[in-house]
Amino acid sequence: MKKSKYNDHVLPRPVEKLPELANASARKTLAGKLVEAFGLSEEAAKVISDAVIDPSTVRKNIGDPSDPQVEFIPVPGGTLMGVRTEVWSRRVMPDPRNPRIGPSRRHPFAVDPGKGGEESRFRPIPEPRTPDDCPVETPELVVDVESRHHLEWASAQAAKFVLSENDWRESIASQGVMEAVWLAATTYLHQDGTEAVTTLATVEGSSRATAVHNLLEVRSSDIPYDSSDQKLRKWIRALNETCERGPDSDQLIALRCERIPALLIVGFRQHPSGNTGFPTAVKSMVALRHVDPPKPWGDGPENESLADEVLDELYRQDLISKTEHSYYAGSCTKVEAKDAHLSDDPAIRAVRIVGLFTSDDERVQQAIRVAVTSQSTRKRITPKLLNQLATALILRAVSGDGAKIDQIRRYMRHAFSKASHQQSWSATDRDATELVKGAMREVRAFITNGSAEPGPASLELSVRASYPLVVSGRINADRGTANNAQPDRRHPGEVLDAMRRTVQGVHQLGQALKDFADDEPIRAVDEDGNVRPLKEGNGDQTVNDIYLREQFPAAGKAKARSAGDTPTEVFQNALFDFGEAMDKLNELFKSLGKVVGDDGRPIAESSGAEPRLCAAWRETLQRIDDELNVWGRTFQRVHGTAAEPLPSRDSDDDLDDVDSVEAEIDEDYDRAYEQWTADEEVKS
Repeated sequence: MKKSKYNDHVLPRPVEKLPELANASARKTLAGKLVEAFGLSEEAAKVISDAVIDPSTVRKNIGDPSDPQVEFIPVPGGTLMGVRTEVWSRRVMPDPRNPRIGPSRRHPFAVDPGKGGEESRFRPIPEPRTPDDCPVETPELVVDVESRHHLEWASAQAAKFVLSENDWRESIASQGVMEAVWLAATTYLHQDGTEAVTTLATVEGSSRATAVHNLLEVRSSDIPYDSSDQKLRKWIRALNETCERGPDSDQLIALRCERIPALLIVGFRQHPSGNTGFPTAVKSMVALRHVDPPKPWGDGPENESLADEVLDELYRQDLISKTEHSYYAGSCTKVEAKDAHLSDDPAIRAVRIVGLFTSDDERVQQAIRVAVTSQSTRKRITPKLLNQLATALILRAVSGDGAKIDQIRRYMRHAFSKASHQQSWSATDRDATELVKGAMREVRAFITNGSAEPGPASLELSVRASYPLVVSGRINADRGTANNAQPDRRHPGEVLDAMRRTVQGVHQLGQALKDFADDEPIRAVDEDGNVRPLKEGNGDQTVNDIYLREQFPAAGKAKARSAGDTPTEVFQNALFDFGEAMDKLNELFKSLGKVVGDDGRPIAESSGAEPRLCAAWRETLQRIDDELNVWGRTFQRVHGTAAEPLPSRDSDDDLDDVDSVEAEIDEDYDRAYEQWTADEEVKS
């Protein structure tokens, strides 16, 4: 059994000591430069300079507009100006009126403030506006609030919603914030007479700033009212001391979260003929990112990119060769693969790719984690994702129109069973005939011993055969319930897993490989591996999704009824009817236990059932149980390891084992028969 490899999927980012808080002189110089260059008020310039970690660098960038850290951001109505830098997370505030919570706001027209629940204790905070008596281009925002309590309430409501709907904490705890938050100087005016406060606030949410404050146990609404240099210096010094002697888990998180990348929105140039103000320009910038963003790649392109990154990382860590990299990436021809002593069979290539992504080698697992989390820190390394990445590479061997390939992609990603991730197995290049022989030995032993798993050869066979069955359209994924003729809703991997557990299934998997390699339709085979002829007309019977699901049902289900009239088919039809009757019996038995009397208790528990009925039913069930036990042992004898060619007389020990098994089966049968005869005599 493989060990689970899906925990701690994100490799933590290393930490380093924090820089010291910049001295007051450097911050004052930057504030003056901001006032001079962009017309900011002194209060706005001060909160920006106090939040910036390296004021000197920002001041130099402002002095040289050609520097790439000074950005001109086109928006409808004009151009915003931004400066990229790092800021102290304890000196920026998430927007207390996060746009994400818009639909859940309780407005006064619907609920009087203070008369509903907590969600309507205050009226929603209004939209930001331009400061009074200032040009509309002034790069500052003003928000009117009733009181500090109003701001605290709104901030708490926004944080609660964000952490439930767009939680970045797990990613940020191990990686820190890696994408810049957008910030603008914002002043909060209090209607209760409290002095106005100015702070650096996010303009696009921000879920990341909310997550950071939650991890640091900082109350966001306190930021505008508490900007003590002494407290921040003391905290930075304490963290740096722990960094030198070895931080614990909480201190590691703090070292990653105390500073965050930021885009400071410090200026706005209006179109000459326009009348757009700074607040509207900021909304436009946010809308271009969140309301009308570029169309997402979708699963296909995303998984293609991640799969390529996995191959690159495996090659960088010397876990695959350059030739194997090209082979798995599908960038070499079949001739080139064969020249490199790699199989040109796409089914063998597919099983090797699946074997790579399900490997229990810790080095491979770590390489996959590094590759995936380099592009997405919130994407968990699950079997589902690994199947998707393997599928992206496998399908590079398939040609055809895009719609067809996309359908195969949707089906193929469900074609690898849970056992391929949980059991130890390896992909080999052995001939299909040899693989079937190995799987057959395993499945016969599996039938005889009643073990949980047949073995690695049958697992490899099912994964390899998934390629021809899915690519040729012989097995499909769950198609839902609407207009669906599928007998069940199992994933293809579950159907293939059921096939590898039966003799007929192993024969069928092998036939799929053979017929696909010969570019022939995949034909159906019987329990002996013989191709089944059509009932009417000439030719052979071929397989499809419904046939495979009916022939290889889930555990506890019998094969579906057929129209045949051979003794074997009649017996199989009777088994199906018996299975349906057992399901119905089980449902009726459950319904008996659900009938409740006047006292509130199930009648079966309070009153029971007449003993003569119970005795007769138990007698019938006992007789059936005895017979089923005999039938099961007979099946083991016929289809299990004893069905293999008998060992040579040179192997006396093996002969003794076979004889003892057969003797034990005969004894069980005799005992059951004697009990049945005695029961019949009693009944007479």
